[in-house]
Amino acid sequence: MFRDNRRWLRAVDNVSLNIKRGETLGLVGESGSGKTTLGRAVLRLVEPTGGEVIYRTGKPNPSAKNSSGIDDTKEIDLRTVPMPEMRNFWRQMQMIFQDPYASLNPRMTVRDIIAEPLIVNGLAKGSDLNDKVMEIANICGLNTAWLSRYPHAFSGGQRQRIAIARALVMQPEFIVCDEPISALDVSIQAQILNLLKELQQSLKLTYLFIAHDLAAVAYAADRVAVMYVGQLMEVAPTESLYYQPRHPYTEALMSAIPNPDPDCEMAPVLLEGERPDPASPPPGCRFSTRCPYAVDRCKQSVPELQPVAQDHYVACHRVNELTLKGALELAG
Repeated sequence: MFRDNRRWLRAVDNVSLNIKRGETLGLVGESGSGKTTLGRAVLRLVEPTGGEVIYRTGKPNPSAKNSSGIDDTKEIDLRTVPMPEMRNFWRQMQMIFQDPYASLNPRMTVRDIIAEPLIVNGLAKGSDLNDKVMEIANICGLNTAWLSRYPHAFSGGQRQRIAIARALVMQPEFIVCDEPISALDVSIQAQILNLLKELQQSLKLTYLFIAHDLAAVAYAADRVAVMYVGQLMEVAPTESLYYQPRHPYTEALMSAIPNPDPDCEMAPVLLEGERPDPASPPPGCRFSTRCPYAVDRCKQSVPELQPVAQDHYVACHRVNELTLKGALELAG
């Protein structure tokens, strides 16, 4: 009973991503692949145990000049920032949670829910507070006559609009969207996706868009990163990744996208076996236990994420040997 039988689980293992200002980076993968943990770690809602979380503030640093004499933007490793000071950064970085039924306080009115970040951070009070709440409610498509109501009076789509308004009321630059449409009816999902895109254009936002709905990611994202058991398998521009995947796991994901054409014969890529235990991953490539193209090398050494085309990175030993099918080919 005194033995230490604990096992360490690396939910996010050696993941390196760059998110460009003003873009939407989609993050996809199976449930349990580490997507949500990565999003929370970026905001330090989950404390990372290693690595760096570099945030570029966009504010000029007078002491740093590049070769053209222009001030470089200041870069800060958020892991080194004391937790009391993180509040200053959380004003610029917010999160939209997956379940609007669970993320809103049922004891607070819509007005109080949206106003809370401003009150907690001392950014507004009185008539100024009310004006900012009304303004963001209008931007997010909420009827301001309903601000005195409680969350239970609203549908799932309206609740998610409330959650979006709460995230935007402090005018952040970067937002982690953690599966913001997965808990909504299909008829409402398109409305929320369109709202997020409109807000991004009008407010100059940057998104990390986490989802398992590949069709939604294709619509929303400029680039897509594919995760599997805590590691990145492929990162590429959306069109390139969907139509010309270079990793076998991405090919399998693309084959799972439903096609609206009833006469189209799908050719799904069926993966055998179970997803490995993240607490005890296999040696070599973590996808090797289910990969139909795996060879001995795949089971012995871990492939590095390497460039194969412009802005296209793949972690696969056989990337130059395989010819994989994309979403168009799989759909016939």
